[in-house]
Amino acid sequence: MFKKKQPDTVNASTPGAPVWAEPEISDDERAVLLVGIIDNPDAREDEKYDAASDLEFLSNPFVESSLARIIRAEDFRSVLAQLCAESLGGIWARAGRVDPAFMAELRGPAKDEVFGILGARAPHLLPPSAP
Repeated sequence: MFKKKQPDTVNASTPGAPVWAEPEISDDERAVLLVGIIDNPDAREDEKYDAASDLEFLSNPFVESSLARIIRAEDFRSVLAQLCAESLGGIWARAGRVDPAFMAELRGPAKDEVFGILGARAPHLLPPSAP
């Protein structure tokens, strides 16, 4: 009647394990694969959301430019744009720097996400005019 609950962790050697769970993959390769999931028109929405969130933990010019590209493509409003903006804000907070040109371009819910993350983690990175 009662079954023993299986752990919620994924073994990286498990066939079908998500790409971000594979320890043998370099961060650069992981970033390319995660962005590829977001760009894949056949990927499920939840897979895209997970990939967007996981990109926060990687940081390089490819990741940052990909996040900005996706946010723009999603017109700064969609759930995917908001998750990408949250990841970008997290990267900027951790790195201690922002891209002022893209920050000036931000609007709508994506801007709210970035400013919220920076406000909580690195308020000194917010522009003086930020609310």
